[in-house]
Amino acid sequence: MKDLSGAPETLVELTEISDQPGPYCMSFRFDLDPLKRSIDKFGLIHRPLVIENGNYKKEAVIGFRRVLALKSLKWDRAPMKVLSGDELSPSDLLLLNLYDNLSSRPFNDVEKGMILNRLKPHFSGEEILKEYMPLLGLPSNESTRILYEKLEELDMALRTSCADGDLSLKTIKALLEMDPDSRATLFQWIKDLKLNFNQQMLFIENTLDISNTEATSILQVLQEKPLLNIREDQNLNNPQKAKRSLSYLRRRRFPLLTRSEETFEKTISSLGLPERVRISHPPFFENPDYRLEILFRDGKMLEETVKKLAQLNDLEGIGDPWDEES
Repeated sequence: MKDLSGAPETLVELTEISDQPGPYCMSFRFDLDPLKRSIDKFGLIHRPLVIENGNYKKEAVIGFRRVLALKSLKWDRAPMKVLSGDELSPSDLLLLNLYDNLSSRPFNDVEKGMILNRLKPHFSGEEILKEYMPLLGLPSNESTRILYEKLEELDMALRTSCADGDLSLKTIKALLEMDPDSRATLFQWIKDLKLNFNQQMLFIENTLDISNTEATSILQVLQEKPLLNIREDQNLNNPQKAKRSLSYLRRRRFPLLTRSEETFEKTISSLGLPERVRISHPPFFENPDYRLEILFRDGKMLEETVKKLAQLNDLEGIGDPWDEES
C-alpha cells in the first residue's frame, strides 16, 4: 500500500464533504461530545483523510466522526489530507480505515457487521474468515460471519440496542429468524421489561413454543390480557413485571408442570421442615428421586435435625405430583 505520510494537506470546505457514512465508514452509535470538547479546546490534532469522488464532493476515508464534530462546532473549513480518486484502490482505502480504527478503539457488534459487509466485495470468504474475523475478535466460522453481516438489516432501534450491549447475540439471532412484525413486538417487550440476557431467551422460547403449539401468532400470544395487565401495572417495578411475565408464559407453556410444581411446593411447605432443611424435585420431575439437603455446623446439629425430621408425621404425603394431576 502506498505511503500516505506525504499526502498533500489543504484547507477543505466542510460543505464539500458528505454528512452520510460512505463506503469506508465503519462507525455506528458514537458520542461526538468528547471529540467536540477536545477540538474546541485543542483544535484539530489529527487531520481527517478524504478522497475526491468526482462529483464535486469529498468522502471521508479516515475521520468521519471528526468531520461531523467540526460541522457541529460550526467550522467552515479545516486542514485535511486529500487523495485523488485513483491513488488507492477501494480495498486499500477500506483497509486503511480499518487498521486506523483498530489502533485507536474497539468496535461494537454492529460495527463489526458493517466491516464484514464492506469487506465482502473485495475479499474472498476464506480471506475474511481466516484473516479479518480474528482481527475483529470473532471466531472464524461461517455462521458467525452470516449473523454479523445481517445486523445491518435490523431497524435502527434494534441495531442501537445491539451496539449498546442490551441484547445478547443469541437473542439477536432468534429475532432475525422471525418476520418483522413478530421481531418488533418481541423486541418491544424485551425493552419495556428490561430483561437480562437469560430472561430474553426464556421470554422468546416460551412465546415461540406457545405460538407453535397452539398454532397462533406471536402477536396474539403477547396480546393476551393477563400478560398486558402485568406490563401495565403501575404498582410493579420492572424486575417484578419481568418475573411475573416470565412466570405467566411458563405456566402457559407448561400447564401440567407448573401445577405439579405448585402442588409439590404446597406439600413441602405444609410439612413444617426444620430450619436449614430443603427438599427439591428433579427438573420437570423427570425421575422419581427427590433431594434432601441439610445444612449443619457439627455432628450435634445434624443429629438434632435428623431427630426433628423423624418426628414429622406427614412425610408420606410426598409423592409424585403428576399422579395427582391425572
